[in-house]
Amino acid sequence: MGSEENTLMDFEQVKKDELIKIRKRRKDAGMDPIGNPETDAVGLGISGGGIRSATFNLGILQALERYSMLRYIDYLSTVSGGGYIGASLTWFMTRLGYSFFPFGTSRLDHSGFGGKVLERIRAYGNYLTPGEGLTLWALIAAILSGMIINFLVVLPVFFFFIRLLSVDTKILLPLADSSIDLLFYTVFITPTTIDWLQKPTVSVWLFFLGIIFFTAFLVTVLLYSASTKFSYFGRYGVQRWVSKYMGYALIIGIISVVVSTIPLVYNGLSEWIKTSTSSISLAGLISTASALIKRKPGKEAQGIRSFLLSLGLALITYGLFLWFHHLIHDTDIFSIWWIIFLGGSLVFALLADINHVSMHRFYRNRLMEAYMPYKLRKDGKGEAGTVNDPATPEEMEGGTIMDNTLQSPPRDVKPKDADQCHLWKLYGDDTKTTAPYHIINTNMQTIGSKIPKLRERGGENFIFSALYCGSETTGYRKTKMYMKGRPNLATAMAISGAAVDPNTYATRSRPLTFIMTLLNVRLGYWLRNPSCCKDWRNWMFKNPTWYYMFVEMFGRGLNEKRLNIHLSDGGHFENLGLYELVKRRCRYIIACDASADPDYTFEDLGKVIEKVRIDFGAKIDIDITLLKAIRKKEKISPMAYVAGEIIYADETRADLIYVNSTLIEDLPEDIYTYQKQNPSFPDQGTGDQFFNERQFEAYRELGFQIGRRLVARGQHMDLPQVVASVKKSMEDAKKTLQG
Repeated sequence: MGSEENTLMDFEQVKKDELIKIRKRRKDAGMDPIGNPETDAVGLGISGGGIRSATFNLGILQALERYSMLRYIDYLSTVSGGGYIGASLTWFMTRLGYSFFPFGTSRLDHSGFGGKVLERIRAYGNYLTPGEGLTLWALIAAILSGMIINFLVVLPVFFFFIRLLSVDTKILLPLADSSIDLLFYTVFITPTTIDWLQKPTVSVWLFFLGIIFFTAFLVTVLLYSASTKFSYFGRYGVQRWVSKYMGYALIIGIISVVVSTIPLVYNGLSEWIKTSTSSISLAGLISTASALIKRKPGKEAQGIRSFLLSLGLALITYGLFLWFHHLIHDTDIFSIWWIIFLGGSLVFALLADINHVSMHRFYRNRLMEAYMPYKLRKDGKGEAGTVNDPATPEEMEGGTIMDNTLQSPPRDVKPKDADQCHLWKLYGDDTKTTAPYHIINTNMQTIGSKIPKLRERGGENFIFSALYCGSETTGYRKTKMYMKGRPNLATAMAISGAAVDPNTYATRSRPLTFIMTLLNVRLGYWLRNPSCCKDWRNWMFKNPTWYYMFVEMFGRGLNEKRLNIHLSDGGHFENLGLYELVKRRCRYIIACDASADPDYTFEDLGKVIEKVRIDFGAKIDIDITLLKAIRKKEKISPMAYVAGEIIYADETRADLIYVNSTLIEDLPEDIYTYQKQNPSFPDQGTGDQFFNERQFEAYRELGFQIGRRLVARGQHMDLPQVVASVKKSMEDAKKTLQG
């Protein structure tokens, strides 16, 4: 193991090594001359959007291949759902060894190999419940099992802490009586509360701890205000220090007082505990519902809605803790049952893998089965499962499909090979492939970062690729050496699509992240920080599951410096796959956007334009007016793609083609029929991950028809001509609208 292979790399070295692979890919694709990818690289970005994006962009890929344009693509940058079909393409053309496009490009392929692959993917449109025992009940069972394991790990800790609040310490806090008298005479508390405050319990100690912090806050306010005429206390550094610790005192005081009142509130409501907890939770639900009314999917509540959401979820959480107190009231904290309860929690915390007890593994495995098949039904010759000599594309595309027979790939592949398809093996020096170099984008959560930009964004783009894994702030480590080479294609694809997760831009409410983590509503993934792989703590000990769960639950420790980082959906940072292509200064970029955008706001495009300007000094000029519907009832737009320009920091220019999943004129009638019966098409919500045959075909055919128009049905055979054609189409469309 060379020291160089274990070295943390910067981006310049990453790009340099990628360009070597791209030159080899161009040579394998028969491109002559090979050119200079450092100045003429071509990138294809495939957006997030779940199976909607995967299916639409499958059609785009088919069109690009049919008209010989896919061979020019050097980089394939995928996000979330776009990674489903991107990973499938990479799987077939690298690991399985097929030297040709696997999905078919015309109607003539329907009975050949391409038709078989397409049939397989179409049949798995409802990949979460694909059948063969994996029904809706299997999905429900997976969700419930994750929740149960989560409860076994987390609830004993909470129960122990809540029960601890009522433990008699035998000693009352010094000066407690004087404090009670002061509070009573200021009418801050009631006579009922006095009895509780005179009991030497942990909750009373916690209550007075909160009062102490409140007092410290008030005293600091008064003293600092009275001393501001002195020049020393007027200094910026002193003012900042005071403000910082005043904030700490205030939040600690609030949390201490609120938590300490759980036994008091319970005792006051003990006669009506079920009704009371239900009422508190109901109030929380009403407040939460008020915040979410007319809120668009994926958008964070703002203003008064943000306040109502946090208030509602806080009330739900408080009601939940009252119910916990009710369940364990008057139990002996030192009994054998408590020891067993906590012991079980410890066992699961030490032995359960945080990445396997969530829904991530179920989600990942279903995606792998759908998009990374290792065998397909084959033609009539040979028995089921027979491994024949490698077949040519012509041989594979002949004959008819027969039931219960299999088509073996050129390589002898076993089921475990999909599960263990290590990224570093995909583009080996001995692998001849024309597949684009695949970059899988994920989001490293950074809400706890000390860097203001990362803390505000809540994340940073973290890539998985055959050569390197990492991000700008963590540095990049060779994939072959990172975590002993274990990162694999299926896991990277699933992480990139981990849309449901706490601590994202849409779930930053503290009470919401608490509830999501408690209920195990999370698809994210924990792994080693590339910058800490050689840290001595990696081999000294491993963090228990408690650590990861409580970090997610309270949002503390999520940053680029910790030993372990948390990754979620790449769309939580940037949803088009455009960011990394601009970072690599590609000369031509095609960005395919299949996100749900019924109001034509093009929010994802706007976000990435802002990010690349801030991070790389790159300016993107593009006019998306022609993409907006002019016949709003039918949702028909003049065009489904437009051309723009990227101006890099050194004034070098590049061309950008932005493709959108919008309806246009002269599409096949079945697409319009489907839209009439399903008015939200082609912007059906990403929550719908259960595509039937009609839905699948509507999106795939829409992508194919838009793609074939983009390349003018093969009339233009290189990127400069395609860009010129798009610009001319835009001019013609504008004249038509004006005339």
